[in-house]
Amino acid sequence: MDQTRSGLSVRRRWWIIPTVLIVVLLLLPSLVVIPMSFSPSEILTFPPTGFSLAWYQNFIDDPQWTRSMGNSFAVALTTAVFAALIGTPAGIALGFRKWRGQGIVLALLVSPVIVPPMVVAIGMYVTYAQFDLTGFWGLVAAHTMLVTPFVVVTVMASVAQINPAAADAARSLGASPATVIARILLPLAVPGVVSGMLFAFVTSWDEVVVALYLTDPGFKTLPVVMWDQLRERVDPTVAAIATILLLITILIMIIVLLRGRRRNVGD
Repeated sequence: MDQTRSGLSVRRRWWIIPTVLIVVLLLLPSLVVIPMSFSPSEILTFPPTGFSLAWYQNFIDDPQWTRSMGNSFAVALTTAVFAALIGTPAGIALGFRKWRGQGIVLALLVSPVIVPPMVVAIGMYVTYAQFDLTGFWGLVAAHTMLVTPFVVVTVMASVAQINPAAADAARSLGASPATVIARILLPLAVPGVVSGMLFAFVTSWDEVVVALYLTDPGFKTLPVVMWDQLRERVDPTVAAIATILLLITILIMIIVLLRGRRRNVGD
């Protein structure tokens, strides 16, 4: 038994090496932005020639940047809430029991993630423009459709671990379907809902393709303003904002990983 455990431990250690290399290759292009954001130069340079916080101060002092960041936060938060309201019941229905046509419904629900973003953006713009649905609520509606699959999948994963006997026992004792959902399924699905909302928030926060079509001069999100800035003039302020976005995204991912680890330890 001890030899078997020792062999498994050695294999896990060997897997760490390629895993770390893959992570470094994926993150390295993004991490290069961080030192560039502290450069005193007025253009993007790597390696930086010195150290300065001027571009972070420029971000704070410029109302265009701060307003667009507030817009992004409001859109992402509202989108995450709507995605949870739509995706939670769908995830429970798809993950708790097997039923005919389940695969087709799931494929339809996750299709926005599979379709190329440009195709989705053009289709949404043509549809929403007919109803004059642009700006905040138009972008929230579009992002909700894009990120709801994340909530559906994470809730499905949580609900799939529930023993159906618990719900059957409650039903046999006289509990209504609504009571079973409210007292048994929803509390156990909360970890999946929270994880899905965090993924939805990050996706909406960083999304730019659809936002380019559905925002207007009076309402722009932070990625759209960054895109406009890159087209006109590139300065390290963009690198400073990219660093802030990267840190927020990493923080949210750490929260998701810690929640999953605690849940596994608890099980």
